[in-house]
Amino acid sequence: MSKETGAALVACPTYAGKQYCLDAWVEMFYALRYEPKWSYMVDNTRGSTAYFEVLKTKGIDCTYLEAWPDWDRTFRRCWELILSRAEALDCYWVYSVEADNIPAPESLEVLVNIALYGNLHLLMHSYPMHKSAAEASGQDSNSFVYHELGCMLMSRRLLSKALAEYDLYGNIAQAIQATCQKYEGGSAILTNRFEVKHLDGYEMAFQNLAPSQKKGLIFPSPKLPKDTGSVLPPCLEGEKVS
Repeated sequence: MSKETGAALVACPTYAGKQYCLDAWVEMFYALRYEPKWSYMVDNTRGSTAYFEVLKTKGIDCTYLEAWPDWDRTFRRCWELILSRAEALDCYWVYSVEADNIPAPESLEVLVNIALYGNLHLLMHSYPMHKSAAEASGQDSNSFVYHELGCMLMSRRLLSKALAEYDLYGNIAQAIQATCQKYEGGSAILTNRFEVKHLDGYEMAFQNLAPSQKKGLIFPSPKLPKDTGSVLPPCLEGEKVS
């Protein structure tokens, strides 16, 4: 892949409850058939830097953020840090791949090529809800798909504008999509163009942040699996998390 298509930063916020899928995410990053690319994660685990230390051993560029109690301020700051890293590396693209999502090796190249062909600043690819959450709620896992930060390519310029106008929307996914529409940046949603795995691991999940206070965030599963939070992330074993 030529440098003329633009360098890409593959990034996401994360926390210790996603340790179950860290190795898969790292493998995904190195398997992406696109250059130049860089990885970056912002660890917002409250009260512990243990997961941050694990990230560093994986060769992932990362920052530790001492989280606010609430989702809204924490995630805003995470994305400000991601933008700053993209600026420092002079990346044209930011490829948002959430910590439990595993898009196919061709995904980044496909998204960049479509964006360049269509002169688009935003491309989203659908991905399914977690199978275990769907089953716990009595739903078909194919009945709902996301088109959000789990697999989203955006220009750095769009992310910058979205963060500048964040207060108008209250959460980063809505800010990105609304800002793109406002400034006629051009966008598209892809479905089944390539595989995007959404890895299950509710047994390692815990309440790291309070829920968002903003209206409009979608949580399609009214019930979580019974084993949610039943397994402590390995990095936190023996630690007291404040």
